[in-house]
Amino acid sequence: MSMAECKQAVLVEKETAHRDCLTGCYDKMTIQYLVDLCFLKSDVRQSHAMFVIDVDNFKDYNDKYGHANGDLCLKHFAAAMKKCFPKDSILGRYGGDEFVVYIKNAASDDAHRYMDEFQREISHLMMSGGEHVTVSASAGGVAFIGEGEDFVSLCRSADNMLYDVKRNGKGTFKIKGAKNM
Repeated sequence: MSMAECKQAVLVEKETAHRDCLTGCYDKMTIQYLVDLCFLKSDVRQSHAMFVIDVDNFKDYNDKYGHANGDLCLKHFAAAMKKCFPKDSILGRYGGDEFVVYIKNAASDDAHRYMDEFQREISHLMMSGGEHVTVSASAGGVAFIGEGEDFVSLCRSADNMLYDVKRNGKGTFKIKGAKNM
């Protein structure tokens, strides 16, 4: 193995060490680190958004279709996130069936548009046996200008929006923050 190949292998290993092995999204600690790093680098005039996304009725889905199809569902969500959110977004699996998306340079209207597209993209899933099922997500988000607070505070605010969505029926999202920033 050449020195260049060795360096490339180390880079690949470092990158995969910070990712969830099932979905390829960043893991919880890495999400927090990267979002907090964005705050340090952020221009106070830029608008951003962060979402906490939860797979609706995942336990029921997992129990009915089996764990292999549950994994397929989580991979489906991760693929839809990669497709629907801007390339420079920070995408992570926060734990279980919960994901976090941090969208850089996005006003509230942009965040709404990305989430609408995501909701459409995830709605139909073909399982390993060829059966089509309908899946949905509930999400809570925070849109803000500037440095924001910190990752933990934003998560708390986004979680509050998520719980509000779940109390009022699932399958949609709600964003805290000015509509037109």
